[in-house]
Formats: sequence, C-alpha cells, structure tokens
Amino acid sequence: MTYWRMQVALDDSRTTVRDTILSLAGGYIGIEAPGDTGDLGAALRDALSAGQREAWSFAQEMAIGDRVLVFTHHYPFALVRIASRYNHVRSPVPENGILYRHFRRVDEVRCYADLAPNPREWESIAMTDRVAPLRDPNSLSYQLIERWLRVG
Repeated sequence: MTYWRMQVALDDSRTTVRDTILSLAGGYIGIEAPGDTGDLGAALRDALSAGQREAWSFAQEMAIGDRVLVFTHHYPFALVRIASRYNHVRSPVPENGILYRHFRRVDEVRCYADLAPNPREWESIAMTDRVAPLRDPNSLSYQLIERWLRVG
C-alpha cells in the first residue's frame, strides 16, 4: 500500500471546496490533465508533458487499497482509500459525481474536520503538485496519514 496526497480540484479555485465535497459525496476522486490526453491507462509516460505525467501517475501507479490525503487550499480535507482501478470518460458526468475525466472510486472517506474539529488547529501543509506518492515517512503528510489511521 502506498500513501498519496492530491488536490481534487478543477481550475477555478473559487469552487475547490465545493468540487471536492461533490466528488467525495459521489464516491470519487479525480484529476484533469492539461490538454486532451485521452485514456491515460494506455499512455506512455515519456510521451507526456510534465503536467500530464502527474495525471499519469494517478492512472498508472495508484492502486486499489492505497490511501490518499485529499487537500483543499493547502489544508488536509479528507483521507480516502482507493476502491477501484483507474477510469476515463471523454466528458465529466457531474450528475453522477464524476467531475473529472480521469477518476477512481473511493471508500472509507474520513473528513479532517472530524479528526481536528477546531479549524484554528488545522495543519497547513504546502501542496504545490496536484498528485504525488508519499515516499518519505518523515514528511508531514505521511505522518498525518499514519496518525489518522491509528486514531481509527
């Protein structure tokens, strides 16, 4: 199992929280890749731009059972477990909670506000990429996931 962190957001920062809530309520997390990449499940990483490679890792490297720390505006928002393989649609289906062309079903959705009910105590963790595996067990994001899973 790998830990990940990602921003589940479209390009409009004014709707980041709303989009994240709608996506998680639909049971999905997703990502958009710059340009029209098509199905990243069949794409070759080296043929993609740097921005598209982030989405490629979401499609090709993330696995069922992995944990993902979901961020909004540099704050942890939720911790989820990946429950499906990568999926691609040509156009999002918002009425079904699918706001992204590249997405995965999630379960075990835990909200950060339930872990830390006082917003004044929320941890701000800089999030500069859209999605990334967590390889350093000493990183703040990795440590937060470990702590969160211990609490239950």
